[in-house]
Amino acid sequence: MATDFPYDLVTLGHFENGWGWEGQLRGYIRKKYRADLELLAGLAPDLLAHCLGGELVSELPYDTILWGLRLRPFRPLELFFFYNLDPEFGSDLRIFYPRKSLVLPTEDAYVFAWDFLALLARYGKGVYPLNLRTLSNHWYSLADIESRHGGDLQRFTLQGRKDIVQRISPEVAATALMRLDSGVYEGDAAGWTATWQVLPDLELRVGCTAAGLEVAYEAQGAAKYAPEFLISFAWLYLNALLRESGQVDPTLPRLSAYF
Repeated sequence: MATDFPYDLVTLGHFENGWGWEGQLRGYIRKKYRADLELLAGLAPDLLAHCLGGELVSELPYDTILWGLRLRPFRPLELFFFYNLDPEFGSDLRIFYPRKSLVLPTEDAYVFAWDFLALLARYGKGVYPLNLRTLSNHWYSLADIESRHGGDLQRFTLQGRKDIVQRISPEVAATALMRLDSGVYEGDAAGWTATWQVLPDLELRVGCTAAGLEVAYEAQGAAKYAPEFLISFAWLYLNALLRESGQVDPTLPRLSAYF
């Protein structure tokens, strides 16, 4: 990278055992999504950034890079996507993370990168238009979405996590969201709710009360995005909640060394 580039970035390969995951990302970019990513050259990067909830990077590491996109789902995770268009070799997309993001599990860092990579490919292909849906006050639970699309959304997303999330107290949940610097907390004696703006037109809500745990998406976003995105983002944000809650309350059971 250029010596005056202001960011200290690493690839997924710098995460623990990350080179295999990095190889998978490169395979998706160079093979599976290559034709779709080439079409990004004809799209306005500011609209792409707007649809993904990111910001364009003014400082670019190479002259052949058309644009850079910075995404910040929650602290300390950030992702940088640099779109390169070379007259001889065609398009390429490079994905980086700030060094501070290395504290996250490698699989989570990979899945976030894959989600946004797949979304970019869909925008390039024209599956999603470059405008946002207007959010409503209606919500679909994972059970509702599963009944419409089939599959094991709840099992995959909640497996091993449901019992632990239900043990998180309102105070711990509120502190965890503050540590993440992401999400809106609501709570009272009856329980708590965490709501995340995953994308500008995709809201995720996790509610925990005496009646149980409910994971739900706002209806318009749930209708727009494919089930694999809904599963993936719910899994990632639940992981983040568990990770930070475990730091706040060490008595909570742990699923792994990370959370």
